[in-house]
Amino acid sequence: MGACRDLRGRRARIVLGAVCALAALALSACGSTADSAEVSVETVPHADRDACDGRFAAVDLEHHTRGPGASRSMFDGMGAGLAVGDLDRDGDDDLVLANLSGASSVLWNDGTLRFRREALIEGRFRQAIIVDSDSDGSNDVVFTTGVGRPLVMRNTGQGSTADERFERDEIVGLDAYTYSMAWGDLGGDGDLDAVTGAYNAELTAERRLNLGNKGGVGLFEHDGETFVHTQLAPESQALATRIGDIDGDGRADIYVGNDLATPDYVWFAGEDDSWTQATPFAQTAFSTMGIDAGDIDNDGDLDLFATDMKPMDDRPETIDAYANVQSDIDASPSDDIQRPENVLLLSTGDDFANDAPSFGVEATGWSWSGLFGDLDNDGFVDLYVVNGMVADNLFGHLPDASLVEANQAFRNVDGERFEPAAGWDLDDTTGGRGMAMADLDLDGDLDIVVNNLNAPSRLYENRLCGGGAVTVALRWPGTGNPDAIGAQVQLADGRDSTLVRTVEAARGYLSGASAMLHFGVGDSSGPVEIEVTWPDGTVSTSSDLDVNRHVTITRSGEAAQS
Repeated sequence: MGACRDLRGRRARIVLGAVCALAALALSACGSTADSAEVSVETVPHADRDACDGRFAAVDLEHHTRGPGASRSMFDGMGAGLAVGDLDRDGDDDLVLANLSGASSVLWNDGTLRFRREALIEGRFRQAIIVDSDSDGSNDVVFTTGVGRPLVMRNTGQGSTADERFERDEIVGLDAYTYSMAWGDLGGDGDLDAVTGAYNAELTAERRLNLGNKGGVGLFEHDGETFVHTQLAPESQALATRIGDIDGDGRADIYVGNDLATPDYVWFAGEDDSWTQATPFAQTAFSTMGIDAGDIDNDGDLDLFATDMKPMDDRPETIDAYANVQSDIDASPSDDIQRPENVLLLSTGDDFANDAPSFGVEATGWSWSGLFGDLDNDGFVDLYVVNGMVADNLFGHLPDASLVEANQAFRNVDGERFEPAAGWDLDDTTGGRGMAMADLDLDGDLDIVVNNLNAPSRLYENRLCGGGAVTVALRWPGTGNPDAIGAQVQLADGRDSTLVRTVEAARGYLSGASAMLHFGVGDSSGPVEIEVTWPDGTVSTSSDLDVNRHVTITRSGEAAQS
């Protein structure tokens, strides 16, 4: 319907206004009620892949997350997250790594996987998200503390150092105890809202018992210069919070993953801006640690993966290591839905079925972040899970009170099963917590960053050098959602399936996600077509695009009025 050609120049730019008008007519003729968005498209070839040895190469980063002193409490052992995003608007993603004690770090991306570290802020932080919190067009850094309200390092857009560029501030109206959080355009009105989740276990340990309406799960809707708060649930143990469409109706829903046998929460968005609590899953994890979404089988429906802490085997030494954990699980109340294992919730269109056992991913150890990404560029999203725990009360019988387990990498085989990817060299035992995947050197494949605990954070450079790829960045200038968080992007490469991705601000455990989307296309030579459903429901289509390109799609105009 739309059209855009790469003119093979370094910067080819074609405005699609007339084409989008034709697309609107075509949609009308087909009976569609979706409005058409006017966009311009810019394409840039991916960088050359310099190293190709069929594995991931680990590099230590200049950041080390530690707890205070020699503490080995359970809460310190839960570690911290990281965020990926473009803080200086130079086209590549920078990194922010949260810390429990000492300085959190910003690592400026200077290209070709070279990063320049600066201290960002001292304190005890849990989650990091890179998002435009004040609608000024510059991405800020939002941190959670677990025992108080979020704070923001506001990006002034000025200066060449972190001290000059960022100012510590609070977000007006966003006042809640927050361990995990997510941001999204819940109303489709072109500005960003937030959902916060408290971890009541830590608050109780801190003797903060009277939480009022600041505890549990909070919805904060953007209203001019402030946020309006609605408490969705008074109680929570929220280790993971996700905003994204679950029921396939095109509206962003809310999914909160709870620890400590507390049931997970789901709210569906209604047509009248209402929220309905639902139980769409026949099975959930017992202690949900992280949540991610991806289309496993390329059927156009987003599937969900939630991590838990099921041992990988039943060897005597493993059973002994988990003895205290198992005792706690046995003593905890539960229901017919929760089970102490990972769940892979495959969407059937109308329902979800847990296929983790048949896909071989129900038991990956004490797992924190588990993320989908097409690591080998074959057209199917793979899975990477990071593991480990430190806690005197649970693992005091082990050396350094530490449960040491290898991270788990799984290759997606034709959307039918996952198989261990032992040759990828991702079986690190350092102790990962937060994680992100992003194409950090713009060469068309996904690299991985992990914020470890009591060890340096690590970057895993992708040297698999698999098939072709297309990366996509959306721009929505003039709105409070400049990166179009919440947009769904479909890519058709001429084969039988259509690849689906969504722009999300938070993924996995305590981590912020890159707004740049990655599509592996295998051996497809293109051309490809990209259809964007923007957060307000309008649609743009760009056709005749070559593979192995980074595509920037910029929308003009304000959000459509509902």
